[in-house]
Amino acid sequence: MRTPRKPADEERPPGRHVVLILSTDVVAAALVGALVETLGYLVRFFTPPETPDEALRRTRPSVAMIDCEDPTLVNTELLGRARMRGISVLMFGTATAIQKVQELAEEHALQAVIMPASLAELDDSLRSAIEKTC
Repeated sequence: MRTPRKPADEERPPGRHVVLILSTDVVAAALVGALVETLGYLVRFFTPPETPDEALRRTRPSVAMIDCEDPTLVNTELLGRARMRGISVLMFGTATAIQKVQELAEEHALQAVIMPASLAELDDSLRSAIEKTC
């Protein structure tokens, strides 16, 4: 039996990039998502109990923003799967959280945004991440 398709995940206007917010903190995800939407990107969210990898497959984003506050989301396996799919990864979180995953971020040449970030800083980071996918 086929799984019903989710139109919101498959339909996007031409030229618009999808940004997937991977966070188990729904408030943080909503706040980051609202900022990203104001920059004109389409935002999709990780929805447990799906796995982060399932969210990547479901949403087919240009950029995956991973919340560093949750160590279960920041791992080599997920970063490798994103890279194999041509998805840029942008890590976000507090300075303390990003510092904890700094080695992994450097190993994978990832950009990080310390939150709260200015709108201009977030826009620059997303543009840079998207350029890597093109």
